[in-house]
Amino acid sequence: MQAACNCEIVAIGAASSNLSEKTSFISWKSGISSTLKQAEAQISLSATNTTEFLAVLILSNDPQQLCCALKSLADHVSHWTPIDVFIFSLQDRLQTEAQNCTPMLDFRTVFLELKEHWETPEEAESSSTWTSLSFASDSYRRMGHWRLAFQMEFAARLGYKYILQIDDDAALLEPLKIDLVDYMRTNEIYMGARNIQENDMQDVTLGLAELAKKILVTERLQPADLFASDCAPPDITGLYTRGLGGPDTGGYSTRYLYGSFVIISLDFWFREQVQRFVRLVLRTGAHFRYRWNEQQVQSMVWHIFVLPDHFHQFDFDYMHPKKPWTC
Repeated sequence: MQAACNCEIVAIGAASSNLSEKTSFISWKSGISSTLKQAEAQISLSATNTTEFLAVLILSNDPQQLCCALKSLADHVSHWTPIDVFIFSLQDRLQTEAQNCTPMLDFRTVFLELKEHWETPEEAESSSTWTSLSFASDSYRRMGHWRLAFQMEFAARLGYKYILQIDDDAALLEPLKIDLVDYMRTNEIYMGARNIQENDMQDVTLGLAELAKKILVTERLQPADLFASDCAPPDITGLYTRGLGGPDTGGYSTRYLYGSFVIISLDFWFREQVQRFVRLVLRTGAHFRYRWNEQQVQSMVWHIFVLPDHFHQFDFDYMHPKKPWTC
């Protein structure tokens, strides 16, 4: 049986014409063409080798939080790692309100309208099917869908090889004195994160283990590290949601990566088998209905497809959320 992490890497070049014909990107109601055109109109990517840059994607509607987040990146990341920062917002005035902080930055910032994929998936349009209603709002769920269905393809089509997913209320408190792109590439790191939480709430992981089991069985995959580290018993019989028509003990651990600081290799993310799992999740709408969001889905990708040698947990002084907002 072939190990999951040995799947063929889908070639992603600086232009969409270089994409592998074997694996197409997800096509949703909104597409991404409009946002790509807006981004390309703001900065000249043709003169830049984007493969050497880290694409940083931020969702924000708060100019003060955004300025602090940008200052944190300027002080602690961009001196060592070439970065381009793409800021998506529902507020038309965010760029104007945040312009006091952008002239001091040593990296390019691109402000874009948060439109494409900021939607409720068709399979989850009936809110009567949603769980965890007291915890996760419509906008929170849309964030998770946007991160899974839009941001990776957006960055890949612009030619980037690595993406940093970071919250606008997160702050690095000390310099990362390494080139993150070079570090990830040289050490063959597919995913990296700052924080790992040992257990999530059971009601926001309902059915995720069972959907993962479906892909393992139908694709005949031997997961990278899922059984040994996150299932009790440590085999496929331990891949279940506790209390969901079965035992109240054992099962899937729900161990997850904090979504506030995650770096992902896009060559890895667009491997054919990884994409089949992600597309399966998106097409069910379960990430939205049951509040898995991108956090739990990315974590399951980590468990299934990433061997320990290809994952890195960063260890630097970090705060999320950062309060009070002074910078």
